[in-house]
Amino acid sequence: MKIALKYGSLMFLGYLLLFLVMKFLHLYHIIELRALNFLIHSAGVYFALREYQKAKKDNYGYITAFVEGMRVTLIGAIPFAIFMVVYLTVGEPEFLTYLQEYALNGAYLTPGLIFLGLCMEAVGSGVIISYLIMRYTIMRAVPRVS
Repeated sequence: MKIALKYGSLMFLGYLLLFLVMKFLHLYHIIELRALNFLIHSAGVYFALREYQKAKKDNYGYITAFVEGMRVTLIGAIPFAIFMVVYLTVGEPEFLTYLQEYALNGAYLTPGLIFLGLCMEAVGSGVIISYLIMRYTIMRAVPRVS
């Protein structure tokens, strides 16, 4: 759990830093740049699973690695989703209004749906990323026969 907490927290900080950089460069209205979150997410899960594999050599398998990747995902995503809801409702409600007017299906956006959407997006990405990186780290650990 310590590894998931460490890398999940780093993922959260990465998401936060990306958001703040985009805000200060006036790019945060470009929704497509959120694709960069995928890189932050992938790096967080990769480094977490690499460290987890070293720490749990005897107990590193498909299920344990996948669950650890999902822990990292949730620890990074839930605080960021909370931050975004607070930011959009208290910090800059004008941006929420902008999203409601111009985003695809924006008219239906509420703080609760934003939280739920961000968490579901993270879980969906987390399933794919955790699976792929778990498979990669397991394949790398198998000794090659020459």
